[in-house]
Amino acid sequence: MRIVIDLQAAQSESRFRGIGRYSLSLALAMVADAERRGHEVYVVLNGKFPETIEPLRTSFAGLLSQDRILVFSSLPETEGVTPGSEWRRRASEFVREEFLAALRPDVLHVSSLFEGWGDESVVAIDCGSARLPTAVTLYDLIPYVMSEAYLVDSGYRSFYLRKLEQLKRADYLLAISAHSRLEAIDLLHISADRVINISAAIGDQFKPAPISEEAARELLLAEHGIANPFVLYVPGGFDPRKNLDRLIEAFASLPMSVRDGLQLVIGSKVPEGMGEALQAKARSVGLGPNQLVLTDYVPDEQLTAIYGLCQFCVFPSLHEGFGLPALEAMACGAPVIASNSTSLPEVIGFDEGLFDPLSVADIARVMLRCLTDDGFLLELKRHCALQVKKFSWERSALLALDGFEGAFEGAAAALSRIDDQTVANGYERIAAELKRDSAELGREASDAEHTMLRECLRMNQRVIDRACGERQLLVDISELVNRDAKSGIQRVVRSILLRLLKHPPAGYRVEAVYTKDGHGLLYAKSFVAKFLGLPTEGVQDVPITFGKDDIFVGLDLTAHLFPAFNETLRQLEETGVHIHYVVYDLTPLMNTRWHTTGMTQAFTHWIDGLASYADSLICISEAVAHDVERWFEEKRPGLGRTPRISHFHLGADIGNSQPTVGLPENASQVLAAIKSVPSFLMVGTIEPRKGYTQAIDAFESLWSKGENVNLVIVGKAGWHMEEVVDRLRGHPQAGTRLFWLEGVSDEYLDRLYETTSALIAASEYEGFGLPLVEAAQRELPIIARNIPVFKEVAGNHAFWFDGHDGVSLARALLDWLELYRMNEVPRSAGMPWLTWEQSTDQLLRRVDVSLADMS
Repeated sequence: MRIVIDLQAAQSESRFRGIGRYSLSLALAMVADAERRGHEVYVVLNGKFPETIEPLRTSFAGLLSQDRILVFSSLPETEGVTPGSEWRRRASEFVREEFLAALRPDVLHVSSLFEGWGDESVVAIDCGSARLPTAVTLYDLIPYVMSEAYLVDSGYRSFYLRKLEQLKRADYLLAISAHSRLEAIDLLHISADRVINISAAIGDQFKPAPISEEAARELLLAEHGIANPFVLYVPGGFDPRKNLDRLIEAFASLPMSVRDGLQLVIGSKVPEGMGEALQAKARSVGLGPNQLVLTDYVPDEQLTAIYGLCQFCVFPSLHEGFGLPALEAMACGAPVIASNSTSLPEVIGFDEGLFDPLSVADIARVMLRCLTDDGFLLELKRHCALQVKKFSWERSALLALDGFEGAFEGAAAALSRIDDQTVANGYERIAAELKRDSAELGREASDAEHTMLRECLRMNQRVIDRACGERQLLVDISELVNRDAKSGIQRVVRSILLRLLKHPPAGYRVEAVYTKDGHGLLYAKSFVAKFLGLPTEGVQDVPITFGKDDIFVGLDLTAHLFPAFNETLRQLEETGVHIHYVVYDLTPLMNTRWHTTGMTQAFTHWIDGLASYADSLICISEAVAHDVERWFEEKRPGLGRTPRISHFHLGADIGNSQPTVGLPENASQVLAAIKSVPSFLMVGTIEPRKGYTQAIDAFESLWSKGENVNLVIVGKAGWHMEEVVDRLRGHPQAGTRLFWLEGVSDEYLDRLYETTSALIAASEYEGFGLPLVEAAQRELPIIARNIPVFKEVAGNHAFWFDGHDGVSLARALLDWLELYRMNEVPRSAGMPWLTWEQSTDQLLRRVDVSLADMS
């Protein structure tokens, strides 16, 4: 049997309440039991809640393969409370149903149907032509039963009643209590054989948590304003059915001899304005200052201790679907008394601990007995400790799955891919149904909304195709998406990405992905649309779906996102995704004097993360590969695993790297001045390792000797280079013999390569040296520092220099000028270089992706 669980209740606003906690706990238990029974389970999430995706994936780690957790896309702004949202919400319901139908479930379990009024949850039953066998968790019918309090707003009333009609169409209901089951049968006239009681339970965190040290107890209680022995109520909400006014009146009616020195504590998040109203109520019935304590939100780890420290817990609610806080309190060792209405008697299971919630006197009677009858309180406490053992998520899951097996038959049908024609037909069908309902929806849709509808269907198609086994090549371009620094690395990323998108390897779907803050990955749909010059209207970035044998390539440099990103890498690894990282250089680790402590620390976290999770590190040169090998040998000799280390070379054809275009107004004058005398070009960010200080010193020496030469620097200012920047901007030769050009386009740079006399590569450390290759393409002579990576790239096609001061470089430049005048400088023309096509080919071969059939 294939069971598909719609778990939006663990993503929506309900995740902050009992429904969300219930939904996730039940789903986890169901997955564990279903796997043992041989059933196939998929969990479906809504991409409109990206911050919830990774935490939920983590919750299912070890229970469910990550490729069984699927994320669907829907239209934006579907909240029921938002005026004019009806068309988008209805369209999104159709989109969701199409997505779920493609999974061919034997049963679809909806964790909560009454979602979507105040957020972008999308839940419906049988809104279109698909007829999905559906089971729904039924929590309660409180708004229907107490409509005068909950359905006053006409908009919400219409929203709720529509959901109620859909609930009646569900094939099967999982009630969370016997009371909820009877409500469905009696009030909705649903056949008794279509509703079962699966009860409820609580998380493992709710257990006795005694605090042995008195100082620690006092500190915890003082943090929440509790200074005396106290009676506790954890309502979980402050709507009228929680019966707070009667509880306050009952507490105030206790004899002064009993109430003196006692506090009534309400332990839940207090809505704005409610606190003042409750305190006013307390004063009106004679309670003194601090006798009513409103703690506001209490974290679970503190709540468990507070439950155990109270005199007893009281639950006077008029109507509950179950009453989880009562069960939580019992699990933590607290004696509990409660209302004798709705579901609470079955939770408490102790008649003497029940009272009439409509009678202030009866509430006070049972409270007084707890405070004055030690024998009764002890008996109540013992009973609660036994009663709580009757409830477990394992039992609830067992009942749910037994119900599914009895109600839904059939073997799981094979998933099938959705072709483009099917998507087109789906759009036409949905658009037609929405047009038919336009009168009810109040308006026709805009062109933009239709575009969004098509895009959602296309995105969902990709998710289903992935579930059917199509592999993804996930290319991380996080830095390019978040802030294109237009550095050499960004040029590499743009070039390789463009090649992969236009010519994906056979059997793979190339997907650019990114992370905003190191927590989870999103498809970079918006960026790619702009990058390729495609329309962006309706395009949404949604959390990625991934599975076994997908490939992840960390193409961009994202060291600053570690160690936060390790959790995402762990999930990828555990799912069977092959992880590969491009390594540009290890400068911050091997030459710390050139970098801030923060950069070195970031690179340390980064390389440690790659050592733990990457299958391979693909360096941009053999020299960098040697550095990586040496670093692992010297700095991490005890590692149990090390990634495979290899290298490839970068491409250099600017035309295939999405080149930027445009020339400044003074470009012709600058180019003319450069062309008039021997001019030397330096390309790269102004950083300590790049050798700019040495070069400026050398040219000042040449100018002082009467040499008529120019120095042209192309690159933005890097960190902590204020001294060099000030020197460049205030230099007496600035604009005449010294030209610093910032933020130039690729078009302008190409003109500079063609106009200057030679490239100076003075960097003391590089990962590759892309400007050397770009210079060689234009047959521009190269003057390079004698370092291994430059030797690897240029070989005999460059003029080499040593030394680190201006005098040594000036001497080398004079020697080169002498050769230049005799036309005997080393020629770069024959230097080997790769196109970006060839470079990408090399990279993919390092990750074992065959390019034999590249489309």
